[in-house]
Formats: sequence, C-alpha cells, structure tokens
Amino acid sequence: MSAVQDYDSGEFGTIRVVGRACPLCGRDNGDVTPDRHSRDIWHLKHCRDCAFVYIDKAPDYAALFATMAWERTSKAEERHRAEIRPISYRASKWTRARMRILPRKKIHLMVADHARPGNVIDLGCGDGGAMDELADEFTPYGVEISGELAHAANQRFAHRGGHAVNAPSIEGLKSFADGFFTAATLRSYLEHEMNPAGVLKALHRTLAPGGIAIIKVPNYACWNRAVMGARWCGFRFPDHLNYFTPRSLGAMAEKCGYSVRFGWTYKLPTSDNMYALLAKQDAKS
Repeated sequence: MSAVQDYDSGEFGTIRVVGRACPLCGRDNGDVTPDRHSRDIWHLKHCRDCAFVYIDKAPDYAALFATMAWERTSKAEERHRAEIRPISYRASKWTRARMRILPRKKIHLMVADHARPGNVIDLGCGDGGAMDELADEFTPYGVEISGELAHAANQRFAHRGGHAVNAPSIEGLKSFADGFFTAATLRSYLEHEMNPAGVLKALHRTLAPGGIAIIKVPNYACWNRAVMGARWCGFRFPDHLNYFTPRSLGAMAEKCGYSVRFGWTYKLPTSDNMYALLAKQDAKS
C-alpha cells in the first residue's frame, strides 16, 4: 500500500482511497501512463514488469463495509451505464449473449465434481444464496465484507451447520483452523479484492491437503473486450480492481502455492468470464 487520500465520490460522499502497487509482482508503476479506459481517479495500469492489469487505487476496507458495499456500487454502475450509454449498453448485453457458446457453469456442480465432502468456504459470499444448492455432504461457510449481506448469509448457513463472518477475507479466514476446508469458491470475487494474492495465501492455510479453490473472474483477454472497448461489461470502476487473463491468474495462483488447471471450456475467448481450479498439493507430493 502507498498514499492515502480522501476522494469526493459524489453519490457515495467522501471516501478514503488507498494507493496500490501491482498485486502480482509488487511494482509501484507510478511511472506508467494510465490505460485510456481509466475513469476519474481510477487509473487502470499495465504493470511494466509482469503485465498484470489493475487499478492503482482502491476504497479502503472501512469504506467497503458500508459506504461502498457491493450491493450499492453495482446498482450505481448499472444506472451509470444505462443513462450515459443507453444504446451501447444494450449492445454490450447483446454481444455478451451472442458470443457465449456454452451455458454458464454451476459452481455447486463444480464443487460436487472436484471436492471431497466436508466444509466449503465461499469468499465474498453475499447473502449466501449461491450456496443453497450445495449437496448435503458439504457444509457452507462464508466471508463477506458487507454487514447486511453477511448477516443474511449467516442465517442461511446456520441451518446447515455453518456460518458467515463479516470481515475482509484475510481477517475472516483467520477465524478458521488450518486445513478446515475441503473446498473454496471465489465466484466473481477476486476481481474486487484489494489484496488478491494475500487472500489466496490466507486461503491456502485453511484448505486441507488436496483441497481445491474454484475461481470465476472476468477474462480481460476475451474477444468481447476487444470489440466493446471502454463499453466492455468487465470494466467496473472502482468495483473491479484486478483484471485477470488466464496467464496472470495462473501466475498469481502458482506464486501462492497452488497448482492450476483450466478445463477446455474454462477460458474460452468468446466468454467474458473464465474459471480455474486451484489445488493445494498434498504435503507428500
């Protein structure tokens, strides 16, 4: 982390903003010209050393607990797109549907296919609804930074013996023992995280040997971004802080101690999103 500043965000009032170095290699990149798709103070940078793409500032965690909680900023972003670009906004939605060759993957089915029965943690779990369809042999847990959503998830998970923690992910994961989980889901979460590598390292400790993490993030390398440019659905300022490609996601995961596998449909350039399976290796291997 670097400089801290106050920023008048307009709709959300004055918020505290924290500077960021490259989340993958740590380079400051203050000397790098922001990408032309940057907006306001949210400068999109391409790391000069490792080519990772990220926003070099982020609302601090205190702001994310309430003022900039996802359920508020996502609605504001939808209104922003619809109001200032009504035609291209609809066009973006049309190209997304047109370019999607295969149906969306179901996270609960991926857990059933790849994880051993046991405890499953959903990072950025929202209200917990995404875990409703988990098979009975899995117990749901979650970490969520929004107080309102964490409360809803905690009530939901309690019926199945789990619970949700209201905290940033790194702090929330500290409340779980080593090797507590057989699986983790990071569904449309890692792109929002100020410290994605730190989260992956903290999660690694809580996974049992052979445990898996299922990742879903926007694919910065997709064709639709090239077609839509600044109107690409993956650009959300400042909600999306990290812009992963298959290569950069794999590099970060391996740096944090995982083996990485992409299924043949996991990183199609025709899809705005990609998936990856991260595995914690058995100590004997």
